[in-house]
Amino acid sequence: MRAICVDTGFLIGLYDRTDEFHDIASRYFVEFFDTGSNHLLIPWPILYEAISTRMVKNKEGLARLEKDWKRLAVQRRLDILSDEPFRDTVINECFDELGKPLPQYRKLSAVDRVVRRMLSDTHLRIHAFVTFNPGDFVDVCAKHRRDVFTHQARG
Repeated sequence: MRAICVDTGFLIGLYDRTDEFHDIASRYFVEFFDTGSNHLLIPWPILYEAISTRMVKNKEGLARLEKDWKRLAVQRRLDILSDEPFRDTVINECFDELGKPLPQYRKLSAVDRVVRRMLSDTHLRIHAFVTFNPGDFVDVCAKHRRDVFTHQARG
């Protein structure tokens, strides 16, 4: 059993048939969560981004999300990760970037910074991370020996 954390792009791709990453997200979902005992980990900030106005207007996609959500919850293979311990200084980190020259300036959102902190926390049981934006996360995953699955070759 593996604990697999997912990024916003994965959820959007999975439940929006028009999204460019729909096919790869669907393949990953089948491989990781349709069978077996893997746990789906979703950080709260990812839920806020993914279940957006666009998502709730997609009734078919939202219904598929509900079906998968309920099934994994009943099987106790769905965990929502609280961002509370990780968010206190994130806005200041964003502001601190303003003082850096362009080559060192990291354009990371508050959500990405919180997720990076979660991926860095050795107390959280996370084996892998699924993202379609690997540039923002591959370094922290490599440092903490977490597999990365993306739209490119596995990193």
